[in-house]
Amino acid sequence: MATINGFHTVLTELSTPTGATSAPLPKGFENMDICLHLGAHRTGSTSLQVFMNTNRKAFLKDRTTFWGPGRTRSGLFAGLIRDTRRLTQADRALGQRSLGRIRMELSRAALNGNDRVVISEENILGTLSQNFGQCQLYPQAADRLARFAPAFGGQGLRIGLAIRSYDAHWASALAFGAKAGRALPTPQMLDRLTTQPRRWRHIIADIAHVFPEAQIAVWTFEAWASQQPQQVCALTNRLLPRAISGPVEVNNASPSAADIAAIARERGDPALAEDLAMKIGRYQPFNAAQIHKLRQDYATDIDWLIEGSDGLATYYDPTGDISGASFHPRGRHNDQETRQPAGSQGSLGRPRHERAARPLAG
Repeated sequence: MATINGFHTVLTELSTPTGATSAPLPKGFENMDICLHLGAHRTGSTSLQVFMNTNRKAFLKDRTTFWGPGRTRSGLFAGLIRDTRRLTQADRALGQRSLGRIRMELSRAALNGNDRVVISEENILGTLSQNFGQCQLYPQAADRLARFAPAFGGQGLRIGLAIRSYDAHWASALAFGAKAGRALPTPQMLDRLTTQPRRWRHIIADIAHVFPEAQIAVWTFEAWASQQPQQVCALTNRLLPRAISGPVEVNNASPSAADIAAIARERGDPALAEDLAMKIGRYQPFNAAQIHKLRQDYATDIDWLIEGSDGLATYYDPTGDISGASFHPRGRHNDQETRQPAGSQGSLGRPRHERAARPLAG
């Protein structure tokens, strides 16, 4: 167990990204930026991916190429998206080959004239199954990120993370899991999720440990769930190209209370089905006391982000200037005024405490 900026993180021998910059860089690779969107799950990542795909041609004209799950889950990340507690020698060997393929594909993107690659893959942090299996928030995040470090070493790296209030995040994940066939949560499981020790600030500390030179952008689901243009601006730190279509509708939304009631009925639990059938809107299995604690924990995270996140990340604060005027990145390294994306790009709010902050390009 290690401590980063006062936060305990689960770090094993896998967490030291040895060799991250030791391998020779392919030609052209060293001048290209990588914008890595890590999700998290149930924070609108599918909608962002649909937005990027919908506007793929416009982004390519802006020398930006996009890799979403259609690319990352077709073999490119083979051997790297694994439970780090159960890695076999074959997994490690396959992962090493995938690291080489990733670097070759990044080099190909650079040689094709791209200035940046946007990668969106929430399973890099972990999976919902692993979260529920250990009743913790991405307990393997540091180790999993470290396995990718050699692929991204040696060039500009910007990492985006969306966070969500714990009561809504866990409820959405549980509903999504139930729809996929997972058992509905027991009272014991709900209690463990309420008291589990991992917080979003621990995830941010893990990211900063593995990628100490990366710029980390953080925003909330509550503010930007349906604002994909703002998310992409924060992720890439640049104005959107022209001819971009507006925000897309919410995709992959979690089942409602009524949907879960139907699932409970199908599984032979009429009492739960009847209870859920009386509720309107989102599925929410936590009781009032649990919801109160989970929201307090989230508020503590937000306070930490607003206060500067110990210099680890830039927080796009929705309580800042969201009127459409310019916004002001603030941090330990500079305090520069940058331009506000206009039109369909929307407003970015106020980025706070950006380490190695740079003005938006455009």
